[in-house]
Amino acid sequence: MIIAAAAVAGLTAPAAHAANAGNDASITVPDEPDDDGFTAGVPSVGENTEARAIFQAWKRLDTGLTANIGIAVPSRRPIEKMSLSSSYGMRVHPVTGKLARHNGIDIPAPYGTPIYATADGIVGRAQRLGGYGNYVEVEHGNAIQTRYGHMSSFIVTPGQQVKKGDILGYVGSTGRSTGNHLHYEVRIEGEPVNPMPFCQSETMAIAAMTGNKKLAMGGPE
Repeated sequence: MIIAAAAVAGLTAPAAHAANAGNDASITVPDEPDDDGFTAGVPSVGENTEARAIFQAWKRLDTGLTANIGIAVPSRRPIEKMSLSSSYGMRVHPVTGKLARHNGIDIPAPYGTPIYATADGIVGRAQRLGGYGNYVEVEHGNAIQTRYGHMSSFIVTPGQQVKKGDILGYVGSTGRSTGNHLHYEVRIEGEPVNPMPFCQSETMAIAAMTGNKKLAMGGPE
């Protein structure tokens, strides 16, 4: 698979795809994993260094890409004060105890905390969606997408144009959730990648990983 935006940035996209799929090239990731950001039985991808490299290259080119060909790169925190209750990759199901891959990150926050668009884009869906609960997805161009789940409510509509930093909705605990938090995903050509490199900076990633991991998180079937 060739990730076009990575090619624009002069990077090797197949390496990023391989990192997300693990060592087994036959593994595929469905676009709708249990309607809540989990995929059962897929090996852990670990730290996604290729995604970090893509982000750093895109960050340098973001202004020109957005202006010229309509691509915007996720490059800020979806919530201002950010810690993690569950990271990206393999984890134990918080309800059933089964192993499943978490396709995003869980960010605990008080009920009603604003959730921000992490890049310019167009709202694809804003609706109730299975385990995601109240859910918004934003298309950023060239098959780059962000997903936001478990909202208490959303204030955008499908087809609406949003700018980086616009409020999409508010933190809640809808869908399969154990408490108030945001489930946040970044996808490239439908494939989930580790969102942490896209959350503003490597420093931010390290700070977020020190968060209290016993707080609210989403739960798959």
